[in-house]
Amino acid sequence: MKTTQYNSITRKVLIVAFCMFMSITANVKAKNSESMKKKILFVVTNHEKKGNTGEKTGFYLSEVTHPWDVLTSAGYEVDFVSPKGGKAPVEGFNLSDLTNKKFWLDEIYRQKIENTLKPDNINPKEYAAIHFAGGHGALWDLPNNKQIIALASKIYENNGFISAVSHGSAGLLNIKLDDKYLVDGKKINAFTNEEETAVKLDKAAPFLLESKLIERGAIFEKSGLWQEHVTVDQRLVTGQNPQSAKAVGEVLLEQLTASQTIAKLTMYEVPENATESFRKALKDYVTASLSSKENIMAEAFYEQDKPNILWLIERWNGKKQLEDFGKKTQAKALQSLTEKSLKTAPKIYYVKDLEPLTKEQWRKTSKKEDNQLVIMLFVDGKKGTEQNFKDTYHIAMPQFRSEPGVVTYQLSEIEGDETQFVTYEKFRSNDAFQYHLNFPPIKPVIEYLETSIKKPPFQNGLHNLIEFAPMTRE
Repeated sequence: MKTTQYNSITRKVLIVAFCMFMSITANVKAKNSESMKKKILFVVTNHEKKGNTGEKTGFYLSEVTHPWDVLTSAGYEVDFVSPKGGKAPVEGFNLSDLTNKKFWLDEIYRQKIENTLKPDNINPKEYAAIHFAGGHGALWDLPNNKQIIALASKIYENNGFISAVSHGSAGLLNIKLDDKYLVDGKKINAFTNEEETAVKLDKAAPFLLESKLIERGAIFEKSGLWQEHVTVDQRLVTGQNPQSAKAVGEVLLEQLTASQTIAKLTMYEVPENATESFRKALKDYVTASLSSKENIMAEAFYEQDKPNILWLIERWNGKKQLEDFGKKTQAKALQSLTEKSLKTAPKIYYVKDLEPLTKEQWRKTSKKEDNQLVIMLFVDGKKGTEQNFKDTYHIAMPQFRSEPGVVTYQLSEIEGDETQFVTYEKFRSNDAFQYHLNFPPIKPVIEYLETSIKKPPFQNGLHNLIEFAPMTRE
């Protein structure tokens, strides 16, 4: 009897210790995240003449001010850099545009734009993103400035974002990653050849930007003259023209916000006599989570073949937000039940979403008439094949998400091991899933799974999940 009691106490102590460790780890990560400065670097041109036309040029004012307004309103600080530093020339100077006026009357930012930093003064580690503003001047001095190219490369390699609008995409032309052009194979947007012809500068410009980007391997997207058009590919956001400047800022902000998301998968192996209690506690936790403005998504499932295996899947705007929710009644109740009822500590995976979804996309639900099917697939790739896996999914995932029977589709990388991934796939029915299995874009994915994982067959990593919270439907 004493031995049994000792083992029970020891088990509970170990579970408490484990949970405390996970809490401390999350707290440290949150503090590290908070310590990072929310700064974005804007690149502007120093070039003042449109070829031999005699016309003045520079950076286009609204291509700075409209993204600036979006990002600073969200709490980001903006610094300005130019190839030579100092005062940057302006074109498109229109103070009837209220955002332009707001910027121009802001003493701090007016001082910054009239005293832009030199590339030597910039520490790329301080910035979450770099934005290339347009204006025809960008065609002359941004593509070949080695220092700014190096800054952009370093920010991107540090998991930062790059954005550009209109002629600002000229700054992307010679950025290379591992001897490959950044734009090669990526969807890109910029001032089009037709727009250049329409403003009668196709002969004066040193090159046609659309043509040069295509030459570098870009998949060029465009709309009609002066139409708003923004393209996103991985951590690259590009806009077609001045009319797209605000939208570039908004999309960049969405991407930055998504990159700070904490995504957590928790698996509970529950004794049969505690299953009902756990399901109720998880339902309460999910309901409370979804009512929090800081929550992106929360769902609870049991495994189809193992009903005592329960999963809590959640995403939050940041680590601190998750930690704060841990103080709520429902979170404490779940924690207490975990400590009291489980023989083994829950298994926790923190994951990083690749090409993340927005909150609105995560909260998309099946329809009432659907017979929903949810799958998670854990993939443990062979060392050295992980980039191939990500590249394969990069091509396939937009097509998967566009399938009529797909509700949600997300690929995530498991933190702590770059060779481990997990997919989250929600289908409207089994028929939709069968359609997916025969969908041509899945063939390269299946080929990878059959040849490049550590322990085949890949079906061993499949988990069929049955949702029990929140069970909302359209």
